[in-house]
Amino acid sequence: MSLIKKKDIEQFYIMALMDIADGASVEDLEEVLKEYEKAEMYEACAGILKAIHETKYDTINNINEKANGNTGNN
Repeated sequence: MSLIKKKDIEQFYIMALMDIADGASVEDLEEVLKEYEKAEMYEACAGILKAIHETKYDTINNINEKANGNTGNN
């Protein structure tokens, strides 16, 4: 996978995390995901799916930290 595609996936992942941190539900993101699938924007789909899967196992505090770029690896 090219670096550009990975960067696009990461951007959509961060945006989805920010949406979740701002109160969007998984169902909201799944609706958005359907629209990106119809438009065949697969990098967007991959990023949103990554965020959806992670939120099932993460706390809101960790999601907020990831959305703000604080991964704890500093």
